[in-house]
Amino acid sequence: MKKISLLAGVVLLSGCSINVIDPANVTTEQLYDLSDPEGDGVINARDNCIDTPLGAAIDNSGCSEDVIEKMRVTLLVNFDNDSSIVDPKYFPEIQKLAILLKDYKSVNVSIEGHTSKVGSAEYNKQLSLKRAEAVKSILVNRYSVNQDRVKAIGYGFEKLLSEGDSDYANAQNRRIVAEIAGGKEVIDMKWNIYSVDKRDQ
Repeated sequence: MKKISLLAGVVLLSGCSINVIDPANVTTEQLYDLSDPEGDGVINARDNCIDTPLGAAIDNSGCSEDVIEKMRVTLLVNFDNDSSIVDPKYFPEIQKLAILLKDYKSVNVSIEGHTSKVGSAEYNKQLSLKRAEAVKSILVNRYSVNQDRVKAIGYGFEKLLSEGDSDYANAQNRRIVAEIAGGKEVIDMKWNIYSVDKRDQ
């Protein structure tokens, strides 16, 4: 019985000699900046480009890529049969292109006019050029884009969007395409499942 009491006493004494450290009172120095104020998914500790635009496509170092030298954009501008008059309802679509040109001073644009297969090739070539020049005029005169940055080209029905002869196919072919060239300064934006929806906003 004495041995048990003695052993218990030793255990109690040894327990009192253990130093317990309260982790709440110990400060740990953070060596790396783990924040991501840009929200691009790359922490500042390994982000080599800390001011990339929101939504830009980036590499593992947090840097954005330059856009391809040329890109083609089909403007939502269509024409009535045998007409080169731009309906005012298409002005907002043309304005989007004007805003891009104003934001990125190094890019130029070629406005391509296209027609359906109705009529002669020569007549449609002239008509398509008139359509391209009509859109160019709106860019220059309404939205103050420098005319030296806009080129108008008429292709007639050389580059059909739809090969059919229906009214729908003909309407699809009476269109405008913009080819944007240059633009080393344009940031390549990443796509997500909502990107297409943003077009209508």
